[in-house]
Parts: sequence; structure tokens; C-alpha cells
Amino acid sequence: MADSWFPSGKEVRDGWRLDIVSLLAVIGESAMAEHSQSMTSSWMCMLPRIIPAPQVLLKSSRPSRMSQVNAAVVGVHSGIYIPTLNFFPNIIHPIEALEPFQFKVFEIRHRKSSRRLPSPPEAADKERQVSTSSSGETAHLESGGKLQARLRDTLATKITHRGTNLDGLKPHVPPKFWSPLNCLSLISFFLTIGLFIWALLTHDGTACVALCTISFASSIVGYASYWSPVLMNRNFQSRVPQGDVVIRTREGAFIVVRCDEDVARELYSGTEECRYYVSTDPYRILVGFGTFLLMVSVVLLGNCDFQMQISIGASYIALNGAFWGVALMNKGRFWDLSSYEWKDVTPESAREAHLAQDESDVEWKPSFTRTLWYAIRETKKIGWVSTSGAAPRTKRWEEWLNKAEAEAVKGNWSWDAVHQKDTTVGESDSVPQAQVAFKDTAAEHAPAVQVPVPDRVDTE
Repeated sequence: MADSWFPSGKEVRDGWRLDIVSLLAVIGESAMAEHSQSMTSSWMCMLPRIIPAPQVLLKSSRPSRMSQVNAAVVGVHSGIYIPTLNFFPNIIHPIEALEPFQFKVFEIRHRKSSRRLPSPPEAADKERQVSTSSSGETAHLESGGKLQARLRDTLATKITHRGTNLDGLKPHVPPKFWSPLNCLSLISFFLTIGLFIWALLTHDGTACVALCTISFASSIVGYASYWSPVLMNRNFQSRVPQGDVVIRTREGAFIVVRCDEDVARELYSGTEECRYYVSTDPYRILVGFGTFLLMVSVVLLGNCDFQMQISIGASYIALNGAFWGVALMNKGRFWDLSSYEWKDVTPESAREAHLAQDESDVEWKPSFTRTLWYAIRETKKIGWVSTSGAAPRTKRWEEWLNKAEAEAVKGNWSWDAVHQKDTTVGESDSVPQAQVAFKDTAAEHAPAVQVPVPDRVDTE
């Protein structure tokens, strides 16, 4: 009976062999590495199933934060400066999609918040009481209020959160219940069941054991890596400055975000922590056991019957292609950001900041100065400019910034910012030749602090 289920001895077989199927099980590491953090944030990561390159999850340590991108993030009224942009706001307004010198304005708020969205720019200029100083004053203070709900209590959300919402006081951003990765997890789960039934029908005991061990390994490692993203929030609802934020990219693009301090703390100035269900020591034990099961399953896969090797090999090829295709999708398809709502409120006059309207006039050509002026015009503040390193701290630049702030407060949107900058700051270009050697022209270069190359930052 056992001989009909398991091979015996060292049988030499002629013809085609697919022993390479054990290699197919561990191929596809690059695509899986892209999904490893998102996939393990859902309880479906614990489903027993075959997954390509399961060794991606067999790490000695786990990320403590979500991935970030390099950008200059500064609070308009709070003055806080952060050199990186968090993961979730980069889904709302991806900076990788911005053209050089492009300008955007977004309004973001909590969906259940009782606060109204700020008025559009044209109305805001008449209704908002603004100050000409570069720091937040009484007109820009928000009254403390009752904590607002951060997530809709849907059935899918409750199921997704079960087991990882260890701290009910902090905002939570779960994966979407029907995200592409969750759908792939279900598909691979049922595919594994189908392969196991087929192995039973063909009396291939080796394939049965191999499928059980590799599925059990994925469940163990998935449970050990199970986590949930937790955002920072305000512990005390005291009066604080408004939470408006300005983001600058390396290519000179600017994004102005209008929001309250709660949203700014959760998305921009706070940290996005990874809250794990399993502590560090049990995690390492489970990963070690999962590694052992994976090695056993790789040996067993190479000893399956020919037809089972074809079936398992084809399944791994299909799953690899599916995970590679999912990697091309927008990240917004994976995460449930329904607790926030946002809209693009970029003024019409600034929507084409990255395009040239008149090649003969520098005022209508895309430039860092013009886009910087659009940001100042929108915020009516200049303190954030020096804080983020967008402009040097020199007398000429301070003179131009003071002019820009005054014109922004007056609502003079047609101010010739580029010409004024060339006149004020560009005076250093007309100094006598004898004085050039003693003139530090580099001090007038903008931006004063360059944003690093926008490679993704993974914190472990």
C-alpha cells in the first residue's frame, strides 16, 4: 500500500523529469518582496496555501515602520520639518507622479469630522483672517475638541482589524478587504486545496506531504509576521496651530496640504508604526520552524510524480505572474483610507506651473521661483520656506520673501515674482569683475537644502 503512495529505493527513470519544480517554489523573490509588508497586514496571510518565494518572509527582523520617500515636509504654522514623506500620504498624492516644478493644493479631512473643509482659495482670501508674521498666531489656532472617529465601522473593517487592533485609542489604517493581494491569497488557498485533492486521487503521497508542509510553513510565517499599521494622534485636544503642510520634491515640485492638526499628526508629522501581534522572541522561533518546513517541502516537491510536478509547477508559474501583475497596480487599491476624504483644489492659475505659457517671458516659464511663489501665495506665510531649506538665509532672499509675503497677503496673485527675484537676488550677477573672486555667489543658490535622491526608505 505504501509503495503506491510513496517512492521506494533509487529508481532510475528515463524520459523527462521536472525536478526543477522545487526551484519554481522559491523563484519570484523580487515581486514577493514588494508585497511582503502589505500581504502580512491582512489576516488572510495565515491561510494555508502555496505562495511564490516564501523565503521572503523568513527574516530575522521585521520592519518597525512603513516605507517612506525622501521629500521636504514642513508645517506652515507649526514649523515642524521632516525630511521624509510617510507611506499613506504618498498614496493620496504620489510625489513620483509630479512633473518638475509642478504645483498642487489638496484639502484633507476626516470623513466623520464635524469640521467643514476650508473654503476654496478665492473665498478663503476674503474670509480667512491672516497674519503677516511667519509664525502661527491666534487667527491660526484650532480649538481643542472631541476626538473624532477615524474609521467606518463596517463588517469588512471589523473582520480585517480583528487580532491586530491592540491599541483602540490610536488611528488604524487596514488593508482593503477585497484588495488584489487578499484576492490572490484566497485564490492560492483554493488552488492548494485543489492540488491536494488531485494528489489524493492520483495516490501521490509525496505531493500530499509536500503541499501540507509548504502550506503549514506559509501559515506559520504569516502568523508570525501578522501586523497592522498604527498612526500617531494627539493625546490632548488643546489649542494648536493649523496643520497645513507644504511638501517639496527634489525636482522642485510643491504640494500644499490644507488640513487640521489631527490629520497632519496622523499622516505627516507622526510616525506610521508597525504593530505586530506576535512579539520578537516567539517570532524568531516560528520563523525558524517555518524555515525547517520549507526545506523539507523543497525536497519533497522534487520527488513528486510527473503529473503532480506539472500541476504544481504550472500553479507556481501562474501565481508568480499574478503577483508580478499586482505589483504594477496603484497602492491605493490595497489600503482602506476611507476614514479620510480629500480633493484637489489647485487654483486654475497654478495648474500648469510645470508648463511654459510664453517662452519669451521668464515670468511664464516653469521655474523653481515661480512654483515657490505659488506656494507662498497659497499659504501667505514664509517661515516654512527657510525652515525647509527652500531658499537661502541671505539678506537678498529675505528681502524677496518679505515682498512675496506682503503681496500674497494683499491677494496680488499677478505679482511678477520671477522678475522681482531677478532684480533683488540677481544683483549679485552684476558685481564688478574685480569683486567676483571675493563674492560668494553660491550663498544665493536656491534651494538652499536639496532633497536627497527619492529612493524609498525602508525602516527596519
